[in-house]
Amino acid sequence: MTGMLHALEAVDMINISLCFPIYDKSRLKSGVCGGHMYFTFLRDSVEEYSMEMINSFERILEESQPNIVHIWGTEFPHTTAMLLACRNKGILNRTVIHLQGLVSVIAGHYRSGIPDKYWSLKKVAAVSMEEAAAMRVKRGKCEIESLKMVRYVIGRTTWDRACVEAINPKVHYYSCDEILRDIFYEYAGLWRYDTCQKYSIFISQATYPIKGFHYFLQALSVIIRKYPDTQVFVAGIDIVNVEKKDAYAVYIEKLIEELALDKAITFLGSLDEGQMVEQYLKANVFVLASVMENSPNSLNEAMLIGVPSVASYVGGICDRIHMNTDGFLYPYDEPELLAYYVCKIFENKEGLCQTLSGNSVKASLQFTDPEKNRKQMIHIYEEISGQGEPYAV
Repeated sequence: MTGMLHALEAVDMINISLCFPIYDKSRLKSGVCGGHMYFTFLRDSVEEYSMEMINSFERILEESQPNIVHIWGTEFPHTTAMLLACRNKGILNRTVIHLQGLVSVIAGHYRSGIPDKYWSLKKVAAVSMEEAAAMRVKRGKCEIESLKMVRYVIGRTTWDRACVEAINPKVHYYSCDEILRDIFYEYAGLWRYDTCQKYSIFISQATYPIKGFHYFLQALSVIIRKYPDTQVFVAGIDIVNVEKKDAYAVYIEKLIEELALDKAITFLGSLDEGQMVEQYLKANVFVLASVMENSPNSLNEAMLIGVPSVASYVGGICDRIHMNTDGFLYPYDEPELLAYYVCKIFENKEGLCQTLSGNSVKASLQFTDPEKNRKQMIHIYEEISGQGEPYAV
């Protein structure tokens, strides 16, 4: 969102207002910042919308008077609430949803690879994985309601288009890729095999089952037999050493113990964009082990910088990596194959790493090209607005 916002700020004909959720009622406010009007709304539930939320959106629409309402994401019920507000105000036909993930589809993959004894385990955690999945199913119902209601959708992969058109065959689908944050373009193509940390793996997320860290650990146990010096660096909180573990963390902790992997894994904590760049440049391999994804920014970032990448063949990822050319793909539930491809990169026969790196940068620049994606977004706005005059979003 930040990349696209900055790209559109330079367009005189577009005036953008911003609307975002707040969890603390005392912090609700509206105003002007950075040349943009901004509005906040209270998100008091992640499972359902309320009439109060719809009314709040109606007041925001009355004040901002947009020609187009551009909604980013469908994963939470405030999307449905905004659509209902737009319908009440007679502007639903000038509203567009920008797809991120699709929780109604992803919820069905939440349990993949999780043993029964951990699935309903609460232990220290207040919420079991079973309950977390049920919450996503509930959110998915709002998502489906939203997608059936809306006329226009923006997506970026074959997967998200197929999923949306299965829900609403009448939807008008626009394709528009993402614009990454500026720093990733500054470091585009700067990864080098000679300066990376050999036998190191970088993973950007591992906090909940969809990210497939449990499958990755099984692969890691195979990799370490061949490359005992392998080190894994994981962005995000150390889920196994927090005071209150959730059920997934309990399972991960047990896996690490059973597979004797504790000395090979370092959790890095939350990283800002500069620290993410450092880890991409340092890594010998970037691994994305998700059991379902659309088109994750982490993979786009890694490919743009040039890190050799191995990713699961799920969702929209197959639109991003060309097998054997700019990375490797494997079935998400086959950790042995993941291990094989990581080891193949570690071997680096005939300069494989640098070849994959160069090809991935070229591929990434094609679908993250800021100017191309900015022009496409303007084209989408022009079509939806149905006018050549200046308009507000």
